Amino acid sequence: MANDSVSRHSGASDSGAAATTYTILLRDFTATVSVAGRPGRPTVRISLELKVSHPGLGFPDDITAVMSYEDIVEDLRRLCAQETLPGPDYLADRTADLCLAHPKVRRVRVDVELQSLIPDTAGAGVTITRNRSPEG
Repeated sequence: MANDSVSRHSGASDSGAAATTYTILLRDFTATVSVAGRPGRPTVRISLELKVSHPGLGFPDDITAVMSYEDIVEDLRRLCAQETLPGPDYLADRTADLCLAHPKVRRVRVDVELQSLIPDTAGAGVTITRNRSPEG
């Protein structure tokens, strides 16, 4: 995906030890969805910003050692294929839950935008940010 990017930085964990994280950006995932109270199947656009735990220096050259966004894309496809969704807020909330179900994800920001029914407006939607609970 050409618009994906990764940035890395160090921060302090709750235990005071240095923790390395990186950010995965997934921009403009699109699908058609069935939304309660809306005609047809409008296009939804979902963008994600995931703060992810990095395995640290000397991690093995193995895809399982780092977070792969491909699983999240598959989760989004399944979510958008549901029969009828209540609205963009539900879609954002479920997307955040799906992302935080991956143990390496520490924080997620979800932007969900539907084609607008209002003239002169391209889209309307919601943005939410969720953090993994300290015990998680």
